[in-house]
Amino acid sequence: MEPSLSDIALFVEVVNTRSFSRAAERLDLPASTLSRRVAKLETAIGSRLLNRTTRRVELTEMGSAYYARCSPLVEEARQAHADLAVLQDRVSGVLRLSCTPEFASLYLPEPLLAFTRRHAEVGVELDLSARYADLFSEQLDAAIRLGPTTEASLVTRRLGQLSRALYASPDYLNGKPRPQKPQDLADHVLIGLRRSASQPQWHLQRREPEVSSLSVPVQARFVAGSMGMQRELVLRGAGIAALDELLVAPDVAAGRLLPVLPAWRLRPVPVYLVTVSRLMPARLRQFLPLLEAQLRGEPLPT
Repeated sequence: MEPSLSDIALFVEVVNTRSFSRAAERLDLPASTLSRRVAKLETAIGSRLLNRTTRRVELTEMGSAYYARCSPLVEEARQAHADLAVLQDRVSGVLRLSCTPEFASLYLPEPLLAFTRRHAEVGVELDLSARYADLFSEQLDAAIRLGPTTEASLVTRRLGQLSRALYASPDYLNGKPRPQKPQDLADHVLIGLRRSASQPQWHLQRREPEVSSLSVPVQARFVAGSMGMQRELVLRGAGIAALDELLVAPDVAAGRLLPVLPAWRLRPVPVYLVTVSRLMPARLRQFLPLLEAQLRGEPLPT
């Protein structure tokens, strides 16, 4: 039976403290477990290493020779572990992300600029496509996906959500009866996002005065293809669209857009980070708080 490297490290700790109880406390192990592991090591090498008494622990001649050889190796292993921890926390290399062009243009510029200002030695590469990139073969740090993902071989982490509501410009609403209930949308020009094989719908939710939800058919005169194009059409008075609240907050504050049916919101769209492992490079770990703050509409961490 080959001796276990972890058991060797336990033996070295016992010798360093000259006590099973003190070593067990430092290692956060039961003293009985520690004693059993050292006895297992002695069995594996076929020699007694320690003389145990009720008051102290002493090395045998064989134990002294064994400790002299093993102690530097255990210390070197600990140093290697410490060095690796430093490397894991060192932000370097190139941050490689995959997401859709629309998400990147709307939500990534501020966190990416804040990230690169902090870490001038780190580069950024974006793979912008609606396709699902292969994280394994394309050497990407992560992908950002909207909506639920079912890729069992990958690790997913929820970053936040996109909260959407209905908006129109003052020019469009001028002289028209404003919708008072979701069914009134049928009398207005609506701007859709994507073409759908089935009847597209807006799934609306309301919290007050009572919690309720319903789906409204969308007979869209315009199918914009992107949220950015939706916003441009709405700003120019083309109709009503479902837009991300963070995206249009400056327009609402400036009076360029007005909420429509302000008590109602569309079903939120979850945003996920997808990686091949739970162990992420430091550059990705440092970037995530910035992106999460951006999705919450909060000031980016300094």
